[in-house]
Amino acid sequence: MSKVFKAAGIVLAFLIIIGLGVYALAAVIAKKNLSMLEYKSVDMDTVADGVYQGEAEARLVFVRVEVSVKDHRIEDIKILEHKNGLGRKAEAIIEAMMEQNSYEVDAVSGATLSSEAIKSAVSKALKKGCSV
Repeated sequence: MSKVFKAAGIVLAFLIIIGLGVYALAAVIAKKNLSMLEYKSVDMDTVADGVYQGEAEARLVFVRVEVSVKDHRIEDIKILEHKNGLGRKAEAIIEAMMEQNSYEVDAVSGATLSSEAIKSAVSKALKKGCSV
């Protein structure tokens, strides 16, 4: 009986080590993907009325957005395309961006890469409307 427990303990330890390795690898990949994203500096006071498109890609995630601006306010953000793996819930971030009139909002927990890609795409779209 003790041999069974010992074998089970070894298998469990092995599985834990593999799990930690997979987690560490996923963290490294996610960090590298996040570093691929670009954010444009945008002063909303310089963004003219209009509709602008932007896109961002970080290997596993691709986002294309359309941002409508009126009177220096983000009126609407449409996600035209979002290849996201498991990050669909990140699309909720657009409400916060419209409320705060900025792409610089907190990422959606559990969907960081998609959230950051959406923020990057919106920043690029807004930058196209800057008059300065």
